[in-house]
Amino acid sequence: MNELYKEYDVPQDLQFKTADIIRMGGLICSAGLSTKYFADVFSAPNKITKATVELSFSVADKEILVRGRVFGTREVQCARCLKMSAQEFSEEFIETYSTKTEIIDIISLVQQTLALTEEIRFLCKPDCKGLCPMCGQDLNTAQCGCKPECLSPFAKLKGKFKED
Repeated sequence: MNELYKEYDVPQDLQFKTADIIRMGGLICSAGLSTKYFADVFSAPNKITKATVELSFSVADKEILVRGRVFGTREVQCARCLKMSAQEFSEEFIETYSTKTEIIDIISLVQQTLALTEEIRFLCKPDCKGLCPMCGQDLNTAQCGCKPECLSPFAKLKGKFKED
């Protein structure tokens, strides 16, 4: 293995100089990432709490192939009961860059990868009962005394029209 692999300091902002990657003939590295780079990736209150990236740069004649994996934990809100839950994630990505590019910006690639993984509707558990629509009681922990209303939008019309 090339000695430069061992001595390369991974930039905290994951912006790699293309000339360094070419000079080393490629690079394999990993780094813990600051959550500040992911503050706006998910809609509030969901957020990344820990993230690590593993990268492999391969150099060809006119291109640099980047294979990566970002993994960690995130806090997400249940769509039914509104409780926050920790969820692990792991996503892979692959991208090519021209050797003429001066800087390879991996942080934006990681942000895009994570943005595409946000679930539209996260549930803390498949059988989450949610909140009572009348009083707001968490139905996973206790039942409330509310009587269910008819949820049909046409229920109020019942009896308004005479049948012939």
